Amino acid sequence: MDMLKKFGRPAAYVSIAAGVLLILYAWFVSPRAFSAEIRVKNAQDPTRIDVNNLIAANWLGQAGLKLYPGDAIIYSGLQIDPAFKLPARQGQTLVYQPAQPVTLITGGERRVFYSSAPTLGAALWEQGIMLSSGDQLSLPLDTPLIAPVQVELAGALPLTIQVGDTQFAVSSAAATVGEALARAGVALQNLDVSIPAEDQPIPADGVIRVVRVREEILLEESAIAYAEERVTDAELTVGTEEVRQTGENGVQVSSLRVRYENGVEVARTTEQTWVSKQPLNQITAYGSQVVIQRSADTECYVDYWLAKEVYVTSYHDTGQTTASGAWPYYGVVAVSPEWYSILKGSSICIPGYGVATVLDVCPGCSGKDWLDVFIPTSEYISWSRNLTAYFMTPVPSGFSGDLP
Repeated sequence: MDMLKKFGRPAAYVSIAAGVLLILYAWFVSPRAFSAEIRVKNAQDPTRIDVNNLIAANWLGQAGLKLYPGDAIIYSGLQIDPAFKLPARQGQTLVYQPAQPVTLITGGERRVFYSSAPTLGAALWEQGIMLSSGDQLSLPLDTPLIAPVQVELAGALPLTIQVGDTQFAVSSAAATVGEALARAGVALQNLDVSIPAEDQPIPADGVIRVVRVREEILLEESAIAYAEERVTDAELTVGTEEVRQTGENGVQVSSLRVRYENGVEVARTTEQTWVSKQPLNQITAYGSQVVIQRSADTECYVDYWLAKEVYVTSYHDTGQTTASGAWPYYGVVAVSPEWYSILKGSSICIPGYGVATVLDVCPGCSGKDWLDVFIPTSEYISWSRNLTAYFMTPVPSGFSGDLP
């Protein structure tokens, strides 16, 4: 009524209308108090609050939570800015995800940062830390960030792995050669070796060689030569021989371990040897019956006790005496030391040369039916022929019937 008196009826109506509008504005535009729920990630029980302010950070403050750098506010599954204006609606939920300290150790250096990312991998990505192939983390990338984390990052180094004739490049943060090979999918099998060895650190030049090694056992046969036994037979004449038992070689077997490196044989070792077949000696009977005969050879018409096929050569002056001590002359013949011990001083008729006396030794004639006749240098003619020589009577004393 005072207003009517003071301003009159029209002015009063205007004032009343303005008041009504203010009340309506406050009702429809200004936020009314409503309840909300604040959840702290990984905590069991939420906090209920009554709010009439639409700023997200204020909701946390009303729930007694302080925001720090790196903390996150999640609304409807999405991270929102602390100043985000929320809709005025009953029963809404905010999730507060506090940042966790992450200690990253790389190359002996320590770096600490805070992150509210759900996993270690996401936290590293936020910091712009990109992992390359071969880098090694001491924790998995999917490790949840629900507590302070300390993780070591070993950066990968370029390596060259050579397997036999094949070579390929990899990146690896392995500490030892064995770890690097395992991560590269290269397995050492059986006797395989690596250079450097598996337990050694990565070499400075970054080159690892794998040698494929295999061994196999081989059986190798070799012949065992049979021996010859000579037996006397009084019913056979001197110079006659008969094989009574044919010789057969024996067999020796060797077990060999053969080592191959990258397909190439590098070693062969005999591990065991045994005789699988004994040799069978050859038995030859030779005659000891002396029968004196007269040669029909016109050049050697002599009585002989042995006619033998021999190989004849010639030699000339050497400036030395013969084995008998005499100076050589035409008619001296040299024989092997074995024959000389039996025939020394005896005579042999050699067709084309004549009668020769055994007075000299021919060391090179050992083991052979070989006569070396002397021809003086002034008359020397080189001889080299096979012929039948006649061993003249008398029979040497103590002769058993065999010339070795």
